[in-house]
Amino acid sequence: MEMKKILKYTLAALLIVPVLSMADDFWVGVFAKDTGYTDQSYTTSKTLSRLQTKIENEWNKGYTLIDINYGHDVWMAVYAKGTGYSRQALLHRRDLKKFREAVATYRKKGFELINVEYGAGEWIGVFAEGGKWKDVQFVYKRYRDDFEKSIIEHWRDGYMLVDAEAAEGYWTGIFARNTGFKSQAYTIIHDWEDVSDEIKAKWRDGYRIVNIEFAMSEWFIIFAELPKPREEAFANNEDIEDFRETIRKYWKKGYYLIDVADGRD
Repeated sequence: MEMKKILKYTLAALLIVPVLSMADDFWVGVFAKDTGYTDQSYTTSKTLSRLQTKIENEWNKGYTLIDINYGHDVWMAVYAKGTGYSRQALLHRRDLKKFREAVATYRKKGFELINVEYGAGEWIGVFAEGGKWKDVQFVYKRYRDDFEKSIIEHWRDGYMLVDAEAAEGYWTGIFARNTGFKSQAYTIIHDWEDVSDEIKAKWRDGYRIVNIEFAMSEWFIIFAELPKPREEAFANNEDIEDFRETIRKYWKKGYYLIDVADGRD
């Protein structure tokens, strides 16, 4: 009974920006409280080389890279302090098989893959050392049905899906143990106008958003049941300047930006 009261209170506090009907590409941000983060920043770049320079600058300021997204011909990188990571690395490869080989090489060096993104013909991997995830695995499949089967198989083996990306005809995912998730779910939605209702339904069931991606013209959303329910919100903006203002607004309310995506209705 006490858990139901807590969940009811948490859901009542959730904020959501009204979803508008739109045809052009737009940005999506997922925000949360009680993340453990102590500070945050983000950068945008037009080129991959400029992105790498800005990431190194933020690393020098003590920030950790937690998410990268490519959309509207712009790279956006999200950073935070208080992640618990001790060191990080970044790599990119044009070929997915070579990317997988590089992931294995970095793992031998003690780095685990925490985020994967595709943009401008490049597969981007974000790595970290010192995190709580264990036995991290990178998987890719040609067909969505096979990828969904892989999700179920990994769940049975005690893994959780922590990130996903679809591009160049492939579905990719990062699986890990020791995530702290109690249970997990995912959903695939064709129309953006249906995303809001689905997310709110999952919130009522006790799940929170782990990752949202616009994958092969569909919205692929990963959820997890956390040890303690947290307040979440998501918002979308077509213009980057409006999206910047949305980020600032949620920062002022005590939220942190935990995931960025872009897509279209």
